[in-house]
Amino acid sequence: MPKYPFPDDMFTPPEDRPHDWPDDPELRRAVDWFKSKMTADEWEARRLTAAERLYDAALHNITDTKGRFFEARDTFGWYLFLAEANLDHVWNYEPVFGSRVIPVFKAIGRDFDALKTVVGVEDRVAEIVGKNRSQPNGGLFELLVASAYLREGAEVAFVPEQPGVAKTHDLNATIGGVTWAVECKRMEVGDTGDRERNRIRELWNPIAHHLARAGRSILAEVEFHVPPQDLPDDHLVRRVAPVALGGSQSVAWDDASSTGVVKPLDMGPVKAVLADNDLMQGSSRLMELLTGRYVRNMPYNTVLKAKFGGNPRYITDLDLAIVLRYEVTAEAAIDAKARDIFRKLREANQQLPSDRPSVVHIGFEAVEGDRIEKARYEKILTTTQRFDPEGKPLEWVYCHYFVPESPPDESWAFDETTQWAAIRPQHPMPLNKPFLIMPESADGRTGPHWQL
Repeated sequence: MPKYPFPDDMFTPPEDRPHDWPDDPELRRAVDWFKSKMTADEWEARRLTAAERLYDAALHNITDTKGRFFEARDTFGWYLFLAEANLDHVWNYEPVFGSRVIPVFKAIGRDFDALKTVVGVEDRVAEIVGKNRSQPNGGLFELLVASAYLREGAEVAFVPEQPGVAKTHDLNATIGGVTWAVECKRMEVGDTGDRERNRIRELWNPIAHHLARAGRSILAEVEFHVPPQDLPDDHLVRRVAPVALGGSQSVAWDDASSTGVVKPLDMGPVKAVLADNDLMQGSSRLMELLTGRYVRNMPYNTVLKAKFGGNPRYITDLDLAIVLRYEVTAEAAIDAKARDIFRKLREANQQLPSDRPSVVHIGFEAVEGDRIEKARYEKILTTTQRFDPEGKPLEWVYCHYFVPESPPDESWAFDETTQWAAIRPQHPMPLNKPFLIMPESADGRTGPHWQL
């Protein structure tokens, strides 16, 4: 039995697709390919689980300590749910997570015909959907890398895994008469950011709850100059007390620990939009209306007193908003989040053969701010310059920065930076067009995404 009384057409695509919601053949090819690796009944069950978890989040029924919108044991089911929702039941689409999924699926669908020719690809896809459902990012990354070599004209084959027998690389790619051993490593976002967000929540919640009881809509903007974990529990309470206690309308400060301003929040813009439209709770459009501007991947902490429509994910009216927008610029915090590639590069090198030229691809999401990625970039330069392949014929390393976002006026947007480094080069770089997700028709430029 479903947990919620979902309507019969909860997952039903529109009979007449409106002009502002066109079909997406690239995305659909990938979705259909993945769905072909399970029965219809299995997909319906996994889709229902994903939907129930999404609406658990909307109704604040999540017990997950990390507050995840999805069941971690079936992360891929969540990905596929988002992709199908974007295609056929957009009222279930979640834009923040969707911006991390849709571009990847579209890239796979774009090269679907070529990928289908790769030896071993069907087994890899089945593993992503099935036994690796809890950790699908590595398999998806392998498909993206395989596609890049196919676009260069290479002959590509997946190397069968030999668990318990031998370490193997992921792909063989033959191009220009040279067969390369290709190893792919996908780094996940670390836990440092989660701990930081939890600590800021602890610092801010006493103030937010007091303001909520007083019925005061407030916008706070804070820059932390030291790691939040190193601040006393009353750090923000002492600075915001003049506003929280009602003696002042606004307050500002600038000291060695933090810089901030707290002021009344203008509810006019959001009220004007809600007069004729609903707004998704937690969306970048809602944050833009409440704060006056949109900043990519900027973290927020919010307390809202809202009325919801028939779909509890959407706000129909808003009576109170307490918003904290913050940034942590402490060097120690930036360094902790700017994870280096050394460990992944060492693991990849151990899986490479000794009898052929090799290349390593390392991919990661750049979602914690430009300061972090600039620091990571410098770490990667240092690591690759010093890296010893210990006799392995590792010639090149490509690092792929994936930059998803969910702008107020789009369901998703995406940027990508590729950083390459020579280790022990004996041949020219195998990939001259190293972007994995951005289509070849997309505008590109020299320099990383943070140098706009």
